[in-house]
Amino acid sequence: MRDSEIRLKFSARIVLENMESHAPLNVSKTVVKSLEVAKIDHVFLVPGKMIYPLLDAIDKSPLIRGIVCAHETSSAFMADGYARASRKFGVCVGISGPGTMNFVPGMAAAHADRIPVLYIAGGVSSRAEGKGAFQDATLSGIFESGVVRSLVQNVVELKNKDNLQAEMRRATDGLNWMRRAQSFISIPVDVQRQEVLAGQEVSRQLYDHGEFNASEVPANHTALDALRDQYLLRSKRVAFLIGSRGNDAETAKVLLDVAERFCIPVATTLSGKGAFPEDHVLSLGVYGFSSHSRAVRVINSDELDVLVVFGSDLNQRDSMNWTEKLTAQKEVIIFDDSFDAPAMGHVAHGRIFSGIGATFRLLSLTDTNRGADFRTVLERRKTWVAEVNQTPLYDHQFEQTGVRGSGSDRSLYTGDVVKRLCHLLPKDTNVVVDSGAHRIFMAHYWLSSGIGNYFSSSSLAPMGWAIAAGIGIKLAAPERPCVVVTGDGCMLMHGMEIQTAARYGVKILYVVLNNSAHGAIHIDAISNGSIPEQFSKLPRHDWTAFAASLGVAARRVERIDDLADALSDASRLNGPFLIEVLTGVFPAPNRYYTDCAASP
Repeated sequence: MRDSEIRLKFSARIVLENMESHAPLNVSKTVVKSLEVAKIDHVFLVPGKMIYPLLDAIDKSPLIRGIVCAHETSSAFMADGYARASRKFGVCVGISGPGTMNFVPGMAAAHADRIPVLYIAGGVSSRAEGKGAFQDATLSGIFESGVVRSLVQNVVELKNKDNLQAEMRRATDGLNWMRRAQSFISIPVDVQRQEVLAGQEVSRQLYDHGEFNASEVPANHTALDALRDQYLLRSKRVAFLIGSRGNDAETAKVLLDVAERFCIPVATTLSGKGAFPEDHVLSLGVYGFSSHSRAVRVINSDELDVLVVFGSDLNQRDSMNWTEKLTAQKEVIIFDDSFDAPAMGHVAHGRIFSGIGATFRLLSLTDTNRGADFRTVLERRKTWVAEVNQTPLYDHQFEQTGVRGSGSDRSLYTGDVVKRLCHLLPKDTNVVVDSGAHRIFMAHYWLSSGIGNYFSSSSLAPMGWAIAAGIGIKLAAPERPCVVVTGDGCMLMHGMEIQTAARYGVKILYVVLNNSAHGAIHIDAISNGSIPEQFSKLPRHDWTAFAASLGVAARRVERIDDLADALSDASRLNGPFLIEVLTGVFPAPNRYYTDCAASP
């Protein structure tokens, strides 16, 4: 649907609303109006008989666009991506039973990364429960509420229209970027149709405790005063490590200001990648999974006086396989704003509860011109940073070298493809990355522009997540270009969703790195015989033909120099475009992390 069509729909719906302004609302329309109040403009769904009233309410909404997906798991992934890019919450709708069960992988991914998402399921009629009804998912059926309870913070079964206000409040209270909760609400189809009397509507008051895109944990002033006085304003060698909860566009702006103000080198974890520009003189690159040489050299050394960690769980990937070098011979200060205490028993340091965005804004207000002392501190830091930068991001001793992809060579080196894409695509592109060997190459070779525009499902890492999530991200941020980098294994999981992008004319670039293998597993199979190759090899599927069959324009690239022309073709279209790049299977650039995993 084009912008002009949306405007026409909006005008028509306003007229319709005026005509029906005195008509009673039903439960479905009231639920949809509550989403409008929260400024949600896209809902991702798969249709079914048990959500007919909800579908009608979405269709009649002047503000919300329903996106029909190929699969409920993908609808959950799209809602996840929408939440990340909009900084609101995502919403997906499906039927109870099989629909909810298909939501589960998406619920798990959002729960692991702490992304606020609302899952709405339409159930069998309340009069049919307990009678062996088809797809009964209540306690008398498969008891879906019990299944999802461990994956979402709030589980609501709306059995009575009179409880609508209270139950919607319970379902939505945590759906913000302070609480980062997930909620599931099941509504029987007959309840969806029930009229809501005056005074029972879901009103603005449900959201009076903070806008969803503005809720924020405040800064801990006492702790930050101590950080400034004891470390930042003194001649101490300080580095920052930024995790997922410091990785958004607004925080990225003020983080850059703070780093430059105090001359502090910055590393990010894989889940924090995108929070800091990696071509900046203060960038250490990625630490942990897919790490860069400079980040490992600084953080794992004893030259640091203090490492300040912001918004990271310091999990296995973020802590370089729990290496003791992370905390050895230095002080570690951990700032975090998660309401759920992360599992950090391997780190003998407490965390300071402080909003990450608010923390950097407060630090940016520091007056660093109070005297000559800090000018001396700054000069000493600049000298140290110059020494640090003698270590490149990439240790060329361990990088693949040589020219690939010329002539008839069909085995393009994945790192070369990533570097060329990074050079060719606009710096404000939203980059959405899937799970597999290409994930390691992207984290290692893509130099983030540091504006909070790098997205990946980091904790659970389901294959195919990016294919769907990219659609949600593009719809939430239509003003930015969007590229999804995925692999052939991921396309086998959720590649069908490229037809959703085609159906709705979503201008999104899909880059499929086709190495005819489950790459990360195939590397193990051929390098150390971990498994027989038959379990990791894939046929050389023709993803260009697959895309064309679904109405998606596509082009195959076999030479690195042809990427520019392919991107030019993509730029001329208003809808999705798929570039299939034929790559080989190469050892992934993850040496430091692997070495730590092998250490006793």
